[in-house]
This record gives sequence, structure tokens and C-alpha cells, in this order.
Amino acid sequence: MLRALGVIPARYASTRFRGKPLAPLGKRTLLEEVWRKADAATKLSRLIVATDDERIAESCRSYGAEAWMTSEKHLSGTDRAAEVLERCQAAGDNYDVVLNVQGDEPMVSPLSLDRLLEAFETDPATEMATLCEPLTNEGDFRDPNVVKVVADHTGRALYFSRAPIPFPRSGGVDLGACRKHQGIYAYRSDILIKLTRMPAAGLETVECLEQLRALTAGYSIRVIESDFHSIGVDTPEDLQRVAAVLAGTAEDTAT
Repeated sequence: MLRALGVIPARYASTRFRGKPLAPLGKRTLLEEVWRKADAATKLSRLIVATDDERIAESCRSYGAEAWMTSEKHLSGTDRAAEVLERCQAAGDNYDVVLNVQGDEPMVSPLSLDRLLEAFETDPATEMATLCEPLTNEGDFRDPNVVKVVADHTGRALYFSRAPIPFPRSGGVDLGACRKHQGIYAYRSDILIKLTRMPAAGLETVECLEQLRALTAGYSIRVIESDFHSIGVDTPEDLQRVAAVLAGTAEDTAT
């Protein structure tokens, strides 16, 4: 049976939204909302919040989450997830796959996380997997803050870009030709370690997209369509938008 480790990286000193993981979202914090949804995924063997701040760790423990203090020197959540994996391995607790769940992705669904892990169960050749959703408007297609992904007929990524891809030479936009990328990843454990030991270079630095390190190195990334609409939280305004959506969902459920 596949053993899967879930890691939620949570950094306090966000550039645009300091203390973001502890920001209130209804009766929970933003991080608790993410953790509870990840914890409901049935295919995770263990779930750990990886943080660099004791305030976050203490908050996590108050609602039953396992939280580890990790290095303040990490440049990315991927590096933080790799540290957790290596510490688990050093203690004899080994995992086949690591699921890296963004701590600022409160709309994430347990079903989509399980779908990512199923990709490794059904196909032993799967090296990495990530989530996507349909691209629904031309504004997002042309927005450099919205990462687009195109895949081959087997569902493996050909390229990720901030640019409009594929480029509409005829002038018309075919939104069905690409997908909006959601930054949640699952990795074979050995591949995660290898990637974090590689320097950032080439396409990754040009686009400022970490997943291009894997493609450039020759690893394949399965792209799996999720069942939720991503609303990443980068600012307090984003959080207000999520709160409104969740409140609306709660009202719809109650009626």
C-alpha cells in the first residue's frame, strides 16, 4: 500500500501579508481551514505542518495538527517539505510519495488531493503530479499572475507559463487548449529530494516557476483536473473574498 506524507508549509513573514497563516477565516484561521481539508483526504498516511514560527506551531497544536519547526533559511515551501521528509526518513519513517499542500489554498478539496495520490497508485511510472482547473476567461489567459499549463494526450505537462499558451496566432482564443495551474504537487520521495538539491536555472528563473526545474531535468508531471475553483490568498482582500465564498457555501448547504 502506498505511504503518503502530506506537508503544509506555513511561513509567518509573508511579504504581502504578514502573519497570513494565522489570519482569521470565519471561526478558523486560514491555515486551520487548509489543514482540516487536507486531513480529510483518505489516502494520506501522515500530515505535518512545516513552519518557521512558534506562533504558528502553537496554533496548530490547539486544534490537533502535528506541527514541526523547520529552518528559517528555506527559499520555498518545497524545500521545507523536503526537510520534513528527510527528518522522517532519518527516524525510519519512510514514505513513497510526498504531497505538498499550499497553506494559502483554502478552497482545496480532500477529493482532489486523493486524486493526486491515486495517480501514483494506478501508474507506477508517475514521478510527479499536480492539479489544474479549466480556464474560463480571456483575462486569466493573458494575466501573467495566472499560470497556464498545456499537456499531451496522456495528461502529462508539456509546459507551464505565465504567458498565454498556446499562442493564438489566428487572433481567436481557445480556452480549452490549456488549463489554469493550481500549485499543489505530489512527488515520488526520491525525486523531491533530488529536485531540492538542484540549483534554480534556465527556464525556472526566466518564468519564476519552480515546476520548470522538474521539466527541464527530464521528469514528467501528471496534470489532473481538480473539483474546486482555486482562490489563492496573497492579500487581505483575497481572504475576504474566500470568506464570502465559504459563507455562501455554508448558506447553500444549510438550505
